[in-house]
Amino acid sequence: MGKLYGIGVGPGDPELLTLKAHRILNAADVIFCPEKEDGAGSFAFDIIQGLLEDTKAEIVNLVYPMHYHGTQLREMWKQNAGCIAQYLNGDRTGAFITLGDPAVYSTFMYTLPYIEEAGVEVEVVPGVTSFCAVADSMKIPLVAWNEDLVVAPVRKNSSEDLGRVLREHDNVVLMKPSNDPQALLKALKENHLEDRFVLITKTGTGEERLVTDFEELERYDIPYLSTVIIKKQGRQ
Repeated sequence: MGKLYGIGVGPGDPELLTLKAHRILNAADVIFCPEKEDGAGSFAFDIIQGLLEDTKAEIVNLVYPMHYHGTQLREMWKQNAGCIAQYLNGDRTGAFITLGDPAVYSTFMYTLPYIEEAGVEVEVVPGVTSFCAVADSMKIPLVAWNEDLVVAPVRKNSSEDLGRVLREHDNVVLMKPSNDPQALLKALKENHLEDRFVLITKTGTGEERLVTDFEELERYDIPYLSTVIIKKQGRQ
């Protein structure tokens, strides 16, 4: 059985790809790319495509639906793991690309247990997370001195949960705010944090958009690839 690398490709800027990831991707026999539905394409592959240098790698798209039906998702993860194992039969090397870092809400980590069950050797290669890229581009310290930091997803009907998180922590990173924009707005307003947030969409790409004004946020149709950073003490 071959070997699979789970590779974080960062949030969008190809220059944030690590040297190790670049080397592995250009040596891989197969590159596995997650997409939300058949034929939708992979943003992760868009990031790396220009960095592939005369590669002979086979490009394989794997479908990961954008829903939260646990039984169906687990079946899809298992099915994709079986597909990966088939492609890596023998001594072939594969690379599974995922946005940001593989350890943070990644499709790869959901699939990893099933890949290992199939007998595939696995190594995970770190990538730059979206929230670190956002904080750096905005020159915002995520944490300083004795402050704490929490990373949480925005879920449907989650304004009460978000409010509790905002009250209990100094600095908050919210992933997937498009799941419930109204919950985000309500939590910010109820906790008087309308001037303590920054939202960035598709950071590091030509489609990057920055929102720091609450009224603009109220009008904004937040897309999927968005990240919110909230600092209760401001940007100092």
